[in-house]
Amino acid sequence: MENSVAFGRDEVISRKELLPFTRRTDRTGVIYLSVHLSTITLTGWFVYLSLGTAWIIPTMFFHGIVVTFLYGPMHETSHGTAFRSRWLNEAVFWFCNLVYISTPLWYRYKHANHHTYTQIKGKDTEMVLASPATVWQYVLQCTAINFWRRNLGALLRHAGGRMLASDANYFPKDQLARNFLEARINLAIYAAIAIVALAAESWAPLVYWFIPRFLAEPVMRSIRVVEHTGCLEGPDLRKNTRTTDMNPIIKFLFWNMSYHAEHHICPAVPFHQLPAFHRKVGNHLQQAPGILSVHWKVLSDHLVWTPEFEGSRADR
Repeated sequence: MENSVAFGRDEVISRKELLPFTRRTDRTGVIYLSVHLSTITLTGWFVYLSLGTAWIIPTMFFHGIVVTFLYGPMHETSHGTAFRSRWLNEAVFWFCNLVYISTPLWYRYKHANHHTYTQIKGKDTEMVLASPATVWQYVLQCTAINFWRRNLGALLRHAGGRMLASDANYFPKDQLARNFLEARINLAIYAAIAIVALAAESWAPLVYWFIPRFLAEPVMRSIRVVEHTGCLEGPDLRKNTRTTDMNPIIKFLFWNMSYHAEHHICPAVPFHQLPAFHRKVGNHLQQAPGILSVHWKVLSDHLVWTPEFEGSRADR
């Protein structure tokens, strides 16, 4: 790819027209976060009520979906746009990374790289199912096996002072020590939670956090498929990213990241401005009517199903 940097914003909207959409505020972010955390508390109460009944797995799954959607504020605060106050952005960013089993600095640089090299093979660190993709790769994505392998591996590796070469390519060398420290702090917090739970003979961290996260992460991984997979594999943001219509509940829990094409056109636009920004520029961008329709398109048009190809990929 000759042009390795994403483009397309200036072809869609002028800088003067864009400015009003980039205004940040603390108020909307605090409201969203308060409702989100209150919903987590409510679904956690449902889990408590279902203990010892046949409803425990469905309620943990439902609770896990709401917890897993903390990816929304984690993503938004990584851009520093969820709140106007920097300290609020950073505090919520750290908290969400802790719950999500990620480390702040690693995610921030990895995601910034994704925005710089969106849909460019070999450079986009978050590229999902680059062509030619196989059915097996689709399964690994949608079951969250790849997610857990990557995140848990990174946490342990970074806590040990090591980083994959693929991550080191985009990660500033002068930030490595801080990243390793963050991983060690997170790991120490997880260990402390486990020790306290064992001492108290409590299953609470597993019942209200990790098992629900494990059960529901495939929902988030499946949603992440619709953002870029099957779009142009190149730097034009008008063609390499997709906005997908979702119901109001998912839009809210996802902090409007369903407007993903608009977000990539200008990451400086806060989540609460994305619906209005969509009305302004949406006609210039890729759109889909729903999550299932995108998955059908991926399954029917994007994936390679031949056994011969599956075998050749497995040997690499």
